[in-house]
Amino acid sequence: MFRKNPAVALNKIRLEELERRMAAIGRSQAVIEFELDGTIIDANENLLKTMGYTLDEIRGQHHRMFMDPQEATTAEYAAFWRELNEGRFVARKFRRMAKGQREVWLEASYNPVLDDNGRAVKVVKLAINITDAEQATRRAEAQRQSDEAAQTRLVEILAENLSKLSEGDLRAVIDAPLDGAHQRVKDDFNGATSSLRTALEQVLDAVGVLKTGSEEIANSADDLSRRTEQQAASLEETAAALDQITATVQRSAEGARQASTAAVAARTETDRSGEVMQKAVSAMDGISRRSAEIGDIIGVIDEIAFQTNLLALNAGVEAARAGESGRGFAVVASEVRTLAQRSAEAAKEIKSLISASASEVSEGVKLVGETGRALETIAARVAEMDALAAEIAASSQEQATGLGQVNAAVNQMDQVTQQNAAMVEETTAAATALQNETRQLATLVNRFNTGRSTVADTSREARPIEHRLRGGMSPALVSQRSRLKAVVNGSPAEDFEEF
Repeated sequence: MFRKNPAVALNKIRLEELERRMAAIGRSQAVIEFELDGTIIDANENLLKTMGYTLDEIRGQHHRMFMDPQEATTAEYAAFWRELNEGRFVARKFRRMAKGQREVWLEASYNPVLDDNGRAVKVVKLAINITDAEQATRRAEAQRQSDEAAQTRLVEILAENLSKLSEGDLRAVIDAPLDGAHQRVKDDFNGATSSLRTALEQVLDAVGVLKTGSEEIANSADDLSRRTEQQAASLEETAAALDQITATVQRSAEGARQASTAAVAARTETDRSGEVMQKAVSAMDGISRRSAEIGDIIGVIDEIAFQTNLLALNAGVEAARAGESGRGFAVVASEVRTLAQRSAEAAKEIKSLISASASEVSEGVKLVGETGRALETIAARVAEMDALAAEIAASSQEQATGLGQVNAAVNQMDQVTQQNAAMVEETTAAATALQNETRQLATLVNRFNTGRSTVADTSREARPIEHRLRGGMSPALVSQRSRLKAVVNGSPAEDFEEF
């Protein structure tokens, strides 16, 4: 009876153990055996089911039947079998082609089976079908790559359009077709640029209006400053003129008061002259009566001279009759006759003078009467002049008072105008600063291109100013001066308030 070799028994035990392990592995994994050249020896049911073949269809075939034809001809595939022939273990994920060129992914390990000398005798492949998971992973990866490409494309498009935006071109729009969330980004970007473009267009319009308004404000403030300066100068001149006019009117009022006093005195003197004229008329009447009486007396003297001359003539006749004794009486009679003739001639001359005097006295009486009437008329006129002088004096006093108030008002207006001039200078400076800031804002806003025209530049000469000075004097100042002249010339005092 032969005794058993212990080594052979041990190998048999190990082989049985290995078969039991392979059977356990075969129940959960796909198992296939290859020759070292890649020829298929055997395969379990899991592998056949996974690859879609029967054992007869694959036995004796080369491993490349499971390969993509292009991969089977590569140097990497040849190197793969060299490693296995050299007894090196290879384990990783493998892409294989099942029946009908169906893609299969396996998590597999190629395990060279070594003999006692450590040389590979065959290759056993253990694999798990991970096709669903791998394909899901591949799909996810492909989706990730697609998403990444789409993301990269979106970033490039956004970068291009954002570059346009950074250059101020608000017409940047994403026109390229996008999918999914990228379409939302496209819509949001286009909506944002559209809103920004609309807002900038409104800003452009507002800046244009603001620039035009600031230009007009600056120009108006400049014109107002010049007009205010001219008005201040004119008011200063007006105040000086009013001071002179006030002094003149006050002197005129004083003169009118003195004239009124003189008119009262003249009226008194005129009344007294009337009385004197009445007395002169009475005296002239007396002279006229006395002249008549003297004429009567001269008549009597003339008659006496005639009678004396007649008596002297008779005496001469009687003396001639007496002869020598009557010569002396004849001489006396002749002298008496001569005296009587001279008396008669004198009486005639006196009568003639009295007649002339009476005529002149009558004319004098008439003239004195006319003088009296003239004095009465003069007295009436003097009374009227007295009333007018009193009224002129009162009016002059009122004008002086009114001009004093006007002068005070003009001085106050001068002070207020000086303050306004200072405020206008500040306003002009602020308007100039606003104009400069508006121009700078317009320059900044004009950097953006919205497809519309930019803010137009405006100039002072391009726009008419409604309130230009004419002849170096504003219409308001001309009106004020006209009213002032009217007040000085005696217009009602109500105009002072409007002035």
